[in-house]
Amino acid sequence: MLYRMFLATLFLSMMETTTAQSLLIERYNSIAVSPATYNCSVYSHEEDFEVHCRGDGLAEIPNYLNSTLNKLIISNTKNISVIGMKSFEPYRTRLQDVILSDLPNLRVIEEGTFADISTLRTIYIYNAPQIKFIYGLLKGVTSKQFRSLRIVNTGLHEVPELFFLPPENTLFLLDLDHNKIAKLHSNSIKVSAQQVTLNFNDITAIEDYAFNGSQIGKLHITANPKLTELGELAFKGLLNLRELDLSQTSITTLPYEGLETIEVLKIRDTATLHTIPSLYDLQSLKMAKLTHHFHCCAFKYPKQHAPTKHALYEDQMRQICVQNQKSVQTNDFKKRKRSLGYTDYMSQIPPQLHRLTNLTFNVPDTNQTTKRPLKGHFIENQKPREYEDIYEDMGTFHSSPTKINDTPIEVFCGNISFKLQNVQCVPAPNALNPCEDIMGFTWLRNSVWFVVILAVVGNTAVVIVIWFSKTEVNVSRFLICNLAFADLCMGLYLLLIASMDYHSVGTYFNSAFAWQYGIGCQIAGFLTVFSGHLSIFTLTVVTIERWFAIKYAIDLTKRIRLRTAVEIMIGGWIYSILMAALPLIGISNYRSTSICLPMEVKSIFDKAYLYSIFIINGFSLGLIVFCYAQIYFSLGYETRRASHKGEMTIAKKMALLIFVDFATYTPVAFFGLCALVGYPLINITKSKILLVFFYPLNACANPYLYALMTAQYRRDLYMIVSRCGFFKKRAQKYSLRDDMPMAQPTPLLQNSENNPSQCYNNNCRLKQNGSSGGNTSNV
Repeated sequence: MLYRMFLATLFLSMMETTTAQSLLIERYNSIAVSPATYNCSVYSHEEDFEVHCRGDGLAEIPNYLNSTLNKLIISNTKNISVIGMKSFEPYRTRLQDVILSDLPNLRVIEEGTFADISTLRTIYIYNAPQIKFIYGLLKGVTSKQFRSLRIVNTGLHEVPELFFLPPENTLFLLDLDHNKIAKLHSNSIKVSAQQVTLNFNDITAIEDYAFNGSQIGKLHITANPKLTELGELAFKGLLNLRELDLSQTSITTLPYEGLETIEVLKIRDTATLHTIPSLYDLQSLKMAKLTHHFHCCAFKYPKQHAPTKHALYEDQMRQICVQNQKSVQTNDFKKRKRSLGYTDYMSQIPPQLHRLTNLTFNVPDTNQTTKRPLKGHFIENQKPREYEDIYEDMGTFHSSPTKINDTPIEVFCGNISFKLQNVQCVPAPNALNPCEDIMGFTWLRNSVWFVVILAVVGNTAVVIVIWFSKTEVNVSRFLICNLAFADLCMGLYLLLIASMDYHSVGTYFNSAFAWQYGIGCQIAGFLTVFSGHLSIFTLTVVTIERWFAIKYAIDLTKRIRLRTAVEIMIGGWIYSILMAALPLIGISNYRSTSICLPMEVKSIFDKAYLYSIFIINGFSLGLIVFCYAQIYFSLGYETRRASHKGEMTIAKKMALLIFVDFATYTPVAFFGLCALVGYPLINITKSKILLVFFYPLNACANPYLYALMTAQYRRDLYMIVSRCGFFKKRAQKYSLRDDMPMAQPTPLLQNSENNPSQCYNNNCRLKQNGSSGGNTSNV
C-alpha cells in the first residue's frame, strides 16, 4: 500500500496538475477505497465532474469523494433507506445535480438535506416506491440557479412544499409524474415555473386556489382518470398560464377563473367533458385540442354559446362609448372630436377588454381628400355618408336608440369593428357532426311532426283495435300487430328526435353532450334500430305467409300455423333486440351523430355490423319483391275470367306496397353503402332528409296499407267503439252481415270486393275447386 502511494506521489511531482490528472486521482481513489460490493465511476467533461455510485453495498452517501464534483448519481442499491441532512455536506461548494435512482427501500429524505448548496440546479428522484412524504425537501435551498425538481415513479402522496424556494427563482421544470398524489389541496402548489407536470397520478380532486400565488407557463395534468372534481376556483390566483393540458381525465366542466391568459387548451380523450368556457372567458385562447366535435362549435359561434355573456360584453362596450362621449362634451365639441386619436381612446378602455377583442379603428385621414363611408359592427341600416357628416351625427348602436339612464346612447367611438379571436380547434366539426341543429332544415323540422303524428296515431290505433277486438287471433292479425308495434317504435324515435330539436333549436351544440351521451339518445337509437329490423322482418314474414296462402290455397296443410308464426316472431324479436343492443356495448355506437344512428366506423367490428345490416335488409327486400311478383302472376293466371277492375285493384295494391318499400329503403341503402366504402355522396345535413324523413315513411304507410284501409279493421273498430255507446247502428250492420248465411260461391276477386271481410286475416273459405283462398283482399 505504501509502495502504491509512493508511485502516485512521484507521478504527480513529475507532471503539472490538469483536469485529466484530477480524473485519474479520482478514479484511483474510487478503486482503492470503495468496497468490492459497490463501485463509483467518474466522468469528466471540461470542468464538470460526474460521479456515479451503484451497488447494494451502498448504505449511505459516500463522504470521501472529490469535493469538486458537480453531479452525483446514486442508484441501484437496496440498503439506503434514509438520506440524512448531512449527506451532501462535503460537496456543498460545487454540487449542481443530484440524481437518486432505483432505490427501492428509500423512505426518508431529512429536512434541509439540500440546504445552503449555492450551486444546486437539479434534484431528480426516480423509482423510489417507498417514499410517501417528503417534508422540508427544499427547506434552506438558497441557490438562485435551481431549475429542475423531478420526483418520478415514487409513492409520493402529497406535493412537497414548494414555497421554500426563493421568490425570484424560476424553475424550468417541476416534474411530479407517475406518483400516488391523490389530491391537490388549496395552496399546495406555489411556485414560479415554466412547466409543471402532474401526469399519471391518482388525483381525484383539485381544490379551490390549488395554484394560488403561482406563475406557471405550461401546466400538464394528463392521464389522471380519477380526476372528477375540479373546483370553480381551482386555477384562481394562477398567473401567466399559457398552456393547460387536462387530457385523459374525467372532468365534466372546466372552470375559467385564472385562465384569462391561456393560449393553448388540451382536453383530449375526455369523454365526460360536458361544456367548456366561452371565448368571453378564455380571452387569449388561440388553439384548442378537445374530445368532442361540438365543443369546437362554441368557439365558432360564441354568441349562441354564451348569450348572457355576449349581451354583457355588448353592454360594457356601450358604457365605454357613453363615458368617452361625456368626457369630451365641451364648447369646442367638434374640435375636440377631431383631435381625439387612437391612443387617447385606447387609454380609456379597460385592459380586460383589450384581451377580449381585437379592436380595429378606421380613423379618418385628414391628409386624404377621399370620402369614407361609415362602417361598424354595431351600426345597422346605415347608408354611407360624407366625412363631414360623420362628426355631425355619430350614429347609434342599433336602428332604434337604446337608452341607459334615460340618455340616448351615441357612438362617439368612431368607426369601430369588434372581432373575437380566431381559435384553431380540433376535432373540427365534420360531416357527421356539423355545427347545426338536429334537423338541418326548417322545413324538415316542421314536416317531421306530420310523420310523427301519422306513425304514432296510425300504429297505436292498429295495436289497440287488434288487442281489444273480440275477433279470434289468427296468423295475419298476429303478424299485423307485431308490424304495428315495430312501426310505433319508429314513431316514438322520431318523437324523441323532434322534441330534442325543438328544445335545442339555435343552440344545439350547448346541449349536444347531454343528448348524445345521455340516456335519451341511447333510447332513441335503440328504438330506431330495433324498429327497423323488426319491421322489415315482420314484413318479410307477412309476405311469405300471403304467398303460401295464394300458392297453396287448396292444400290447407301447407299453411303457416299460428304457433309457427309465434316461434318465427320470437326469433325476429331476439334478432332485432340483439342488433339494437350491439351499439350499446361498443359495436359502433349511437353517440356519433345527433340523430342517434350507429354510423361510426372505427374498427373491423363496426364495419361488419353495418355491412350485415345492409346485406340482411337487402335480402329481405329482394324476397318481398319476389314474393309479391309471384302473387301477382299467380292471381293474373287464376283470375283471368274475373273482372278487369278487380285484377287491376289487386295489382295496384301490390305495386303500391313494392313502391313504398323501395322508396323507403333503397335511397338509404344506396347512400349508406357509398359512405361505408369511403365515397360519401351526400353530407349528414342532406342525409337527414333520408334518415329522418324517407326512412320512417314505411312506419306511416304500413298501418294504412295493411290494416286501417281494410273492411275487417273497420268492423272491429266500430264494434269496439259501440261498447262506449257510439256508432251502434253501424256496428249493428256489420254484426248482421256476419250472421247472414253463406252465399253461393263467387269468383275470388268479386268476393274480395263485395265482401272484403270474408278474406281478412286469412279467414277466407274455399268457395270452389280451383279458387285461390287466403287474404288477397289485404295484399
